Amino acid sequence: MPMRTVARSPRIVDGSRLVHPSGRFPTAALVLLGLLALLPLLLAVVDDRSGFRLVMLSLALYAGMLVVALSLWSRSLRERLIRLATTGPLRFTPPVRVRVALWLVPTIGMLPAVANLLVQTLGLPTMGGRLLEWGPYALGLVSLVGLGRELAALRTPLGLLVDERGLRGVRGSASIEASWDEIGTVDVVGPHGPKLAISIVGQTPVIIDAHRLGSDPASVVRVLAFFRDHPDRRHVLSDGTTAMQTVSGELQP
Repeated sequence: MPMRTVARSPRIVDGSRLVHPSGRFPTAALVLLGLLALLPLLLAVVDDRSGFRLVMLSLALYAGMLVVALSLWSRSLRERLIRLATTGPLRFTPPVRVRVALWLVPTIGMLPAVANLLVQTLGLPTMGGRLLEWGPYALGLVSLVGLGRELAALRTPLGLLVDERGLRGVRGSASIEASWDEIGTVDVVGPHGPKLAISIVGQTPVIIDAHRLGSDPASVVRVLAFFRDHPDRRHVLSDGTTAMQTVSGELQP
């Protein structure tokens, strides 16, 4: 059963540090991806070659999925927002729709390769050229690697789990497992703070993308710093809701 989440916007930061990498919602990127999705769809409509249509429709579906995924990822973040698991210890985690998109993008990315293989196996009429012949396979290979990385990451706890022992979890290209005694500075990095940086004694800093937290890194920094500096309050971390109420009560003006 998917882990349920709840969003909160405690006033523990002023929200002046923008959460998106460019400092604004990526409208231009969404429009560009939308146009890229329309191009293969248009070619599939006007061309009567069944094999070519099949490959173009699969490419249009993939490009459309990229639009949906980027929109979901971007809309899941805003200044001051914190997203928590509804049960168990304090855990910063993205919403279900974002987690599903992370799986759907590489899965659908393999469809053009499957479509191209069918076209070549069945001898369906299509357009010649190396790009159309090998491009879908290259996309399929990249997607397969991405899917493999997500599968391998399942061994890591979902999101950033914060309990009395310390920090662990995340997924993707970043993971962490450290006790409170090992945790040094916590800070936001990037031009507009889209990532969280955690320094660990004897290790390189762990850099966590905001989308893996489902939360504003600036707010997460305040929460982590509070429990790092107040070991007597860590007992409340066994319940995420209680932990956030404690932090909000202490840090809100």
